Amino acid sequence: MTEYAIAGENLTMQFGAFRANDDVTLKVPAGERRALIGPNGAGKSTLFNLLAGQLRPTEGTVSLLGRNVTRLPAHRRARLGLARTFQLTDLLDELSVRQNVELTLAAQTGAHRVFWRPLGSVGRLAAQAMEVLEEWDLAAFADRAVRELAYGQQRVLEIALAMSREPQVLLLDEPTAGLSPADAHRLTSLVAALPRTITVVMIEHDMEVAFTLSDQVSVLQQGRVIAEGTPDEVSTDNRVLEAYLGEAADA
Repeated sequence: MTEYAIAGENLTMQFGAFRANDDVTLKVPAGERRALIGPNGAGKSTLFNLLAGQLRPTEGTVSLLGRNVTRLPAHRRARLGLARTFQLTDLLDELSVRQNVELTLAAQTGAHRVFWRPLGSVGRLAAQAMEVLEEWDLAAFADRAVRELAYGQQRVLEIALAMSREPQVLLLDEPTAGLSPADAHRLTSLVAALPRTITVVMIEHDMEVAFTLSDQVSVLQQGRVIAEGTPDEVSTDNRVLEAYLGEAADA
């Protein structure tokens, strides 16, 4: 029996009379790279929020690493091995790059409760933070305020913070949105190099990036999954071509 790292079954999310997701089933095996694509209003962001725990479905279930997490909030899912990034960077931009990493590491260890001394002096936090920054080629910016970083560097930092939590499942929400071609290429290379012990699900507006990074692609339209398959299969599917006909793809 296939082990699914993350799965949503028969998910419906209703806001009043509007169904943002309508009976969506998405099952992602461990180690897979899955891209979610679709035109504007397809329901991709809502589905991400259901998987991550920002929303609770009107109907259906969500499982994470074989455990039903439908009723668990986002922070509980994070403790079970789920990490995510957001379409807009979710960083503490007045703090330094190093402090952002230290806070993330402290939350993992419980050191954030030691409020009477600087986090950098707690255990190995300072050294661990620098190890993270060196791994992601951000060490030279350790003492800069996050707001001083270029946008592409902020996107890399956000993924570095997510990875510092040692997740088993990583949700990437438009990782290359707003990036220059050079920054998008660099970020694509970083994501491609992630170990296969981590399952990656991404919303991506750039079809070249989505097809380069993914093993399987799920296509949403009007809140439903209309096609699934390899990038080659999806790119020639008449239903997908019709969904995008005359529309700009979004994520």
